[in-house]
Amino acid sequence: MAIDQTDERMPPWLLWRRLGALDIFSRFSDGQRDAFLKVYERDPALRTREFKTGEFICRKGEYELDLCCILSGSVDLRDDAGPEEAHFVATLEAGQQFGELGAIGGLPRTVDVVAREDTQIFYVPRHALKHLEINQHARETLASRYRERAVRIAAVENELFRGVPMASIDELAPKCEILRHDLRGVPIVTQGEPGDALYIVRDGFVQVAREREDGTHRVLAYLRAGEYFGEMALFETGTRWASVLTAGKCELIKIPREDFLELCRRYPQVEESARKAIERRREQERGVTPEISELLERSGQLGVIQADALLVMDLDLCINCDNCVKACEALHGRSRLIRNGIKLGHYLAPGACRHCDDPKCMNSCPTGAIKRRPEGEIYFQYDMCSGCGNCAIACPYDNIAMIDAPTFDRAQARKSRMMKAANFFRPFPAAAHDIGEPGLWARLFGAGRRAGAKRQPVAIPGAGEHTPPAFPIKCDLCDGLPFMGCVHNCPTGAAIRIDPARLFEETGAISAGSRVRKARGGSD
Repeated sequence: MAIDQTDERMPPWLLWRRLGALDIFSRFSDGQRDAFLKVYERDPALRTREFKTGEFICRKGEYELDLCCILSGSVDLRDDAGPEEAHFVATLEAGQQFGELGAIGGLPRTVDVVAREDTQIFYVPRHALKHLEINQHARETLASRYRERAVRIAAVENELFRGVPMASIDELAPKCEILRHDLRGVPIVTQGEPGDALYIVRDGFVQVAREREDGTHRVLAYLRAGEYFGEMALFETGTRWASVLTAGKCELIKIPREDFLELCRRYPQVEESARKAIERRREQERGVTPEISELLERSGQLGVIQADALLVMDLDLCINCDNCVKACEALHGRSRLIRNGIKLGHYLAPGACRHCDDPKCMNSCPTGAIKRRPEGEIYFQYDMCSGCGNCAIACPYDNIAMIDAPTFDRAQARKSRMMKAANFFRPFPAAAHDIGEPGLWARLFGAGRRAGAKRQPVAIPGAGEHTPPAFPIKCDLCDGLPFMGCVHNCPTGAAIRIDPARLFEETGAISAGSRVRKARGGSD
């Protein structure tokens, strides 16, 4: 989101006068207030912004990880109902907030937010949320709002709840629990234990594994956001039919047994849908051979399952010409892919950014320079990058490298000449459809742009005092170019970008498709 820097920053005393009228800030102690305002004074990401009537504040699908507090005015929440129609969802007034799903869960916006009248918003970015949650009332308010909205969205998106009125979902929400896990291999339920709840995968992945009567261990499936488990123990076996473990960072909604069964008694179609899922799972187990189980388990251990856009080489087509690596190096100054890696059937998954569902790099960036577009691409906004290298350290797959600034700039100059566009010089990237934000130094020292203004060509800094000695690079799907170099230069079509589910589509072991696609067309 572009930040309007034309207005002077609100004085702390005036800001608190406005914030104090909001319920979420209403019970801060003097010490908590002073601590929050000190953070506001030194962190420009805590900011206010004004919107005119009818102006879009954010759009559905955008990854804007800020909690937005409405200081004045009001906003409409809208959802697309068709190419020429927007469905009204709700109106939020001054004193309310939105954006909990992004700020707490790192999830994309679920609706469009439009200023109903002239409106002023105060932004609390995800990394600063801890300074708000230090207050118990604020923490509990956020958790309650997050749970309410998460359950509502899960009910709308999941066919299990089709036909259930939203009023009944709202009654159910306070009885639910939000569970979050950051590591792979954490047991959620264990085979043989009593079934006490139904679980909905809100974000991330879980692994379903079963110990069979013959003593063999089988990984049966990976469930991703929007799917559920636990229904078999509630309706048939009474105990867990299989174990379910985290496959990385994930978030779950836990619905207690009695509350879910009561919902089924009131709406029999819910139970009918759950029983159909039971039959599908049993049929699926019969199709998972020991070889497929081993492949599934190894893919989860190596992080392939968590990828949203996986670069693979079809080994039946690859002739080892190395054109993909050479093209990548020619475009970017150093190759962002290494043609060795994990073998999955007749595919090779080389070392290249996977645009992970759970990007550790994004969470480790102290300046917010790593962003994700609505299309799912994870990219660097280099004018916000301090060159700290945290992202390269955080990447568990070693797919981010630091490249010296002169080499980086030479590569950008080649792209600029090739595309006849100046926007490949730093700051970068700036695809035609992406306005972007002012850089870190501009934000710190006041040299900003007006909201909505396009980037202007800038000279490449030499040994300037704010030029980091190195920049991070990774595969960004050749952002800003009309093609992807590795795919475009493969003479046999061996190099392709796919969703990992395609590797297992014959088993049905992983469902749903990748969110990631190259922005505004281009080869894929």
